[in-house]
Amino acid sequence: MRGKKTSAISAIALTVLLAGCGTQTATTSTPSASPAASSATNAQTAAPAPKKVTITAQGFKPDQKEKNDQLDQRIARFKAKNPNVEFKKDDWQYNPLEIGIKMASNSAPTEYTTYATEGKVLVDKKWVADITDSMNAWEHAKDMNDLLSKPFVVNGKTYGVPIDGYVMTITLNKKLFRDKGVELPPMDWTWDDLLEAARKINDPAKGIAGFIPMGKGPEAGWNWTNFLYAAGGDVQKLDGGKVVGIFNSDAGLKALEFYKKLKDENLIPQNWALGYGDALSAFSQGRGAMVMCGSGNAADTAINEGGIPKEDMVVYPMPALTKGGKHTGVLGGNYRVINPKSDKDQQAVAFKWITDEYFTDDFLNSTKKEIEDRKTKNRVYIPQPINYWKDSSDFGKKYTDLLAKYDNVFKYDPQLLSLWDGKPEAQYEAQKYYTEMANVIQKVFTTKDVDLKKALTDASNKVQTEVFDKVKVE
Repeated sequence: MRGKKTSAISAIALTVLLAGCGTQTATTSTPSASPAASSATNAQTAAPAPKKVTITAQGFKPDQKEKNDQLDQRIARFKAKNPNVEFKKDDWQYNPLEIGIKMASNSAPTEYTTYATEGKVLVDKKWVADITDSMNAWEHAKDMNDLLSKPFVVNGKTYGVPIDGYVMTITLNKKLFRDKGVELPPMDWTWDDLLEAARKINDPAKGIAGFIPMGKGPEAGWNWTNFLYAAGGDVQKLDGGKVVGIFNSDAGLKALEFYKKLKDENLIPQNWALGYGDALSAFSQGRGAMVMCGSGNAADTAINEGGIPKEDMVVYPMPALTKGGKHTGVLGGNYRVINPKSDKDQQAVAFKWITDEYFTDDFLNSTKKEIEDRKTKNRVYIPQPINYWKDSSDFGKKYTDLLAKYDNVFKYDPQLLSLWDGKPEAQYEAQKYYTEMANVIQKVFTTKDVDLKKALTDASNKVQTEVFDKVKVE
């Protein structure tokens, strides 16, 4: 699923000062050069005019006026600094079922935005340019977030620039733990630690669940996939140009068994058929000790809508299957890539265009304004836990220093960022896969003696024949 909240990189206006050497001064009695000699000298010393380059930037549909206006303003700013560059716009939006046709017809934009899921297949199909050299020459290359960059770094080469992203997390209500006299689990926790904490906090008589999973709609399958990943499993693979489902595995069975324990021990809400907003709302009302979601959205809802003090919220990585294992969660996000069929000059300009307004003060200024606006409304600013920059970079330190100046900013435990591990969502038809897995989860939550292996096998067969087999990988 796409992230529910993204960080916007605001526009910035830069003034370019162009200095000319047009003054004339008196010298010694050296004779003046003839017009012909003067012209020859100027021809030898004048810098060649920059080569004209035209690129096609990904735009927006005509009805998205505000976004198109912002794009036009950004193009104007870029052209003021790079007058040799001309722009065309293309409102095509990335679709994994259309990209092959766009590449075959050479009609894809020079640069376009795609998802974290797409890195490997786009590289394998040679539908994205290798931007390793441009990235290495960029002054901010060392400042980019390695985890967020991961989906578009293949075999040591870079093929995309991250815009924003999320890794799935679990948010805990510390007050419910404190009320029960229960210690928080270690942040380097396991599935068993989660179960034990849920058992201790669970209080059905008071309407308090130990853990709130999403049980309705595709978000139910999205949630469950985190446990599939943590158990070492995956959703699908490409085999000879065909999409093959591989979630009917030992890892998938372990993830279903974990969900069955949650239900059998009555650790989830009695009304478990909760969508994304339902689950976050229940958590914000104190009706559950733990909830799973991307970014800091659960904390945001609990603090700013539920009135829970920010000090009572803590965000954990996904639990590892066993102690010392990876805390793998679904990684989602947006990335900008370059069309490999464009020429070298276009690719160089496209990279410059993509990264032109990264690491600027404008983002810091807009963040400052939002924090201060929220403070006047007695609301808390919830920063993204993961950004395109490293927290240790100079820009990251400026951002951290800015947040530290305000008392209405939510803070993440530093261990979170050192522990979590992101794995991209399925590349093809993820929503249909999520929807079918939601049906399986609902069977687990409603059928006492459900045959987990059969339920998983039936779902796998259905998704394969009705969904994956119909995907045409160009």
